[in-house]
Amino acid sequence: MIHQKQTHCADELSKVLELQENLDTALETCSNGRIQIHQARNNLTTASLGLLAHYRRQHHIMKITKSLKTIQTLGKMNERVQELLAEQSYAAAIQLIVEGQHVASTYKHFNCVAQLSSRLQDTMEFAEEQLDVGLSKSCKEFDSNQYGKLQLAFALLGKQSAALDQLNLHFASGLHQETLLLLQKYAELSCLNLTSATDADLKLSTDYHKFQFHELCKCIDSKLYVTCLCELSTCLWKITVNYNQIHQWHTDHLQFESNPVPTALFEQKLQHGRARLWQDVQMKIRTLLSSFDVWHLSTDELLDMLDIVETLVEMGKQFCQSNSEVLRESVRQQSINYFRGFHRGKLDELRVFLENESWEQCPVRSNFNVFHLIEFRFLNQSKLSFSNFEAPSNENFYLMDSVTSPFSSRATSSSEERLICSSGISDSSYECNDDRKTEGGSVVPLLANTTLSVLRLFGRYIHFMHLLKTIAFDVLICLNQLFDYYLYAVYKIFGTSSPVDATSPKLRAVLMKIEETLILTTTLETVSSTEDTAAFSSSIGDKVSRPKVSLPLQLDHPNQLYGLKLRLIAAESVIFLARQLELLRPNLLDLIPPSKESLLHQFFSQVCFSEFLSQKFYIFILSFLSQTTSVAHDLRVPIFSVVAHKHLDSEHIINMMSRVQWEVKEVMSQHSSYVDYILQVLNDYDSSLLRVCYPQTLPADIYNILWDQVLRACYHVLLDGFSAVRKCTNEGRALMQLDLRHFQVKVECFTRLRPLPDPSIVETYIKAYYLPENALEKWIQEQTEYSPRQMMNLLQCVSQGSKKLRLNLTSFMEDLDLNRR
Repeated sequence: MIHQKQTHCADELSKVLELQENLDTALETCSNGRIQIHQARNNLTTASLGLLAHYRRQHHIMKITKSLKTIQTLGKMNERVQELLAEQSYAAAIQLIVEGQHVASTYKHFNCVAQLSSRLQDTMEFAEEQLDVGLSKSCKEFDSNQYGKLQLAFALLGKQSAALDQLNLHFASGLHQETLLLLQKYAELSCLNLTSATDADLKLSTDYHKFQFHELCKCIDSKLYVTCLCELSTCLWKITVNYNQIHQWHTDHLQFESNPVPTALFEQKLQHGRARLWQDVQMKIRTLLSSFDVWHLSTDELLDMLDIVETLVEMGKQFCQSNSEVLRESVRQQSINYFRGFHRGKLDELRVFLENESWEQCPVRSNFNVFHLIEFRFLNQSKLSFSNFEAPSNENFYLMDSVTSPFSSRATSSSEERLICSSGISDSSYECNDDRKTEGGSVVPLLANTTLSVLRLFGRYIHFMHLLKTIAFDVLICLNQLFDYYLYAVYKIFGTSSPVDATSPKLRAVLMKIEETLILTTTLETVSSTEDTAAFSSSIGDKVSRPKVSLPLQLDHPNQLYGLKLRLIAAESVIFLARQLELLRPNLLDLIPPSKESLLHQFFSQVCFSEFLSQKFYIFILSFLSQTTSVAHDLRVPIFSVVAHKHLDSEHIINMMSRVQWEVKEVMSQHSSYVDYILQVLNDYDSSLLRVCYPQTLPADIYNILWDQVLRACYHVLLDGFSAVRKCTNEGRALMQLDLRHFQVKVECFTRLRPLPDPSIVETYIKAYYLPENALEKWIQEQTEYSPRQMMNLLQCVSQGSKKLRLNLTSFMEDLDLNRR
């Protein structure tokens, strides 16, 4: 078995030996490989790995170098930012700072970068300060390009909303600083106007830079007040113009924004800023207005002040739809107080003018009216058109190309107007003309110098109404009082010396109303001269004394026809004033609040008053009735009736009539001699009218009134003469009728008056002689235009043959007289 397996064992053993040899060979090969690898490591790998290490180190050093260069750039970034800010490239500067901060956050692991980050933060704060400075400059002078750069920079910072808040603060601060500097300048200038050198040195030593705004307002001299107000308003206008331009810039750029939320927020902030800014403007103007006593201002200066405030109110409407109640109220009370004193002074001034008026004709053009006067120029310039008691202005104060202040142009216009006014009415208003007739046959208005003064006052008062709309109706009342007093003075000077009361009932009622509301009685004049008028009621303080003529007017001189020429100018001037008021009616309607327009219509139309009108308005409208043209025309009759009655020597005529034999027994064919005397007097009367008025032509209306009055006077003289006849026959009555008929026929040849006054008062009296007793009693009851003496004389003449008839008629007359009483 063993032998059998021996061969197999030998083979296996040989394989083991072969395997051992192979293993030894492999071991030797591995050993040799390791030796060779060790040799290769020593010869090749160490050098290669050294190269790799060197490359890696080089790459790391390059990264460090790049970082160092970046850090170096960060170090120099402050200088570049300063340059960009100096160039006003705000967006580029902010962008650079933001990038630097991002880089600094990347390299924050470097110790030096932490310090650079702190410097970048300081640079960012400085840049924001520069943006704030640029924003404040935009408040003073807006530049669209510059402001666009600022807004782009704020957009990069994400602070657009905060920038608008800061902008509003800058406008408020800038407004305060600009106005304070302006007031300081005028306070220092006011010191130079002091008359006392000691006071001037004292005030010049005062440091106005330490004063507050309201304290500076009290230091402004009255001569510089309106100029200061004008320049202050100009300064405030420029600030609002800048804000308006900034708002317009945002409006133009926000419309391209896709997000509506910030757009609405920005618009809300801008609108709120407008309202706040305008409130500050009103407060500054109110402080200046309330710190000054307007009594120191002249009328022109006050009108300029009101005009400036009115312009500011219009600006407020355009700027932020504000009614500027603060401004309105700031001038309202002061203006009321000023106007009351102004009106009282003008009434006294008018009284002095009327007392010293010579009633000579003031030469004007034939087409002259109030609109030729410089005081009414504002009506043509402003083109008044009121709606809801507010005057919309066509002038836009915030046009993009507007560079001229509305206040500087108004101040220049006002100064030019005052210069023209100081030299009298301009050549364009009217020219001297000594002839009553002008070319083309047009008649020149008859005016006195005082008439022009009243017309100028009308212009001033209407200007007050235009500027003080809240008291426009009260100013109209005062304007009416000027006309009332003028009418009253003319009547008292020329219309009260007539022997016959020729005043119409309407005119008499108006004159009585004027006396009650405007004229100081003798008792009140004595009281007001001995004690302070202010201690009494305001109604007494608003009244004025009666005019007392200071100049000799020769109203009783027959050669001048009892002052006919003076009377003519006086009466016609009143009518001319009434016509000018009617001409101004549309302008007055525009100035009166709608709630009171109906009252003004009643003033011109004399319609009946409604019962619901308050007592105050009732009194006002009653006084307005005196301004109507018809009342002014009624003034002619009492003024010219004086001339007619004084020219006719009634006593001499009655004496001539008494010498006529009325107890004739036959019908006479020849009229009495006294008729020829009256006709001669009338012929001389007509010649005197032409002589006194030469070279002027007597107006037809006045000519007719003069002849109407003289003929009525003749009828009354004839009536007095006939009623003085105690005994008369039927033939004598026929002679009376013949004398009257002859008088009428001849008078028609003397005068152009048609128709002649009705002589029925004389004819009826003559014919009453023929009435039977019953008819005569009825006639006596119906007649009221004859005096009791004339009636008694008629009865005595009728009953001269019957004592019983005379007693019956006398008893009847006495009973009738008692009943009438």
